[in-house]
Amino acid sequence: MIACGLEPQTTGDESITGVDDTSTGDIAAPTVTGVSLSSDPSAPAGTTGPVQDVGPDDWDLPPYCGALDIVFTVEQTSNTQIEMAYHLADELPIAIAQRLPGWSLHYLHVPGTSPAYAPQCETDCLESGFCPESPLLACEKLEPCDWVTGAGLLWRALDEKCIPGPRRWIDADEEDAAAIIHCLWKSGTNSGVWGALQPTLAAVSPELTGPDGCNAGFLRDDAWLLPILVSHGHPGDGDPVKWAAKLAASKAGDMNPVVPVAILDPQTDPGNPPGCQEGPGDYTGGYHDIVAQFPFGVVGDLCEPFTPPILEAVDYIAHVCKVGEIPD
Repeated sequence: MIACGLEPQTTGDESITGVDDTSTGDIAAPTVTGVSLSSDPSAPAGTTGPVQDVGPDDWDLPPYCGALDIVFTVEQTSNTQIEMAYHLADELPIAIAQRLPGWSLHYLHVPGTSPAYAPQCETDCLESGFCPESPLLACEKLEPCDWVTGAGLLWRALDEKCIPGPRRWIDADEEDAAAIIHCLWKSGTNSGVWGALQPTLAAVSPELTGPDGCNAGFLRDDAWLLPILVSHGHPGDGDPVKWAAKLAASKAGDMNPVVPVAILDPQTDPGNPPGCQEGPGDYTGGYHDIVAQFPFGVVGDLCEPFTPPILEAVDYIAHVCKVGEIPD
């Protein structure tokens, strides 16, 4: 489902409609599939800032365009694992690059909960380097950030380190980027507890993205932010307006360049069996309400392929940048 328009949506807005699955094919940017923009002549015209030429089509780009920071937070469960391993790991990065030719793309893969490795071992590993409760855990392979909520994941398993380090995110321009993404996304999240929101908020916080943070260098002031949250559960107790504001704080409070994607269990009634292997889903509507705070966002179905809703968000970014306006 999508929430779109030039003004941020309000909680529970009825403009959230179904996702158009026609966006699954290869589309050469800046063609847009499944995105509708407001045609209201009274809507704000937006602003255009300094332009730059990026990519083979020499796009003239307004602020934030030319770079995209992607935060991928996924709970490790059976059907999310399958979808990531057999579809997202290879096809999605290629499709995003096709839609945004010449753009600088950063990927951060965040565990759905933290610590990702035997929580009962954190103190022992950090203090003594050995965990008697899980003696097979190779503490010497881990570092302090491996225990920090929101820190980028380095490992597929403790016998396979996907990112050699010290950086915990991927620059898509690097020669080995595709192999690293494939390695990480085949791993799921190495985490088995529901919860995608708080790790995402932590991942883009000043504490983790600052010069001394675990995710230092990932978040850029001049880039769009695409937070992707895949969850069987709900975001917990709290205020969706404040949660959305925390995401926007990574862009100095500007909600326009933040395009959230929530892919959720379709079962919304906690009294019924789960809709897709596990559950219940976002029965409080919390994720929907977070997405609805932004000028554009996408809500997808956990039981369906993840690619179409994610590419719907990317298509929106491509469209806004090609027409040269960022909605106010």
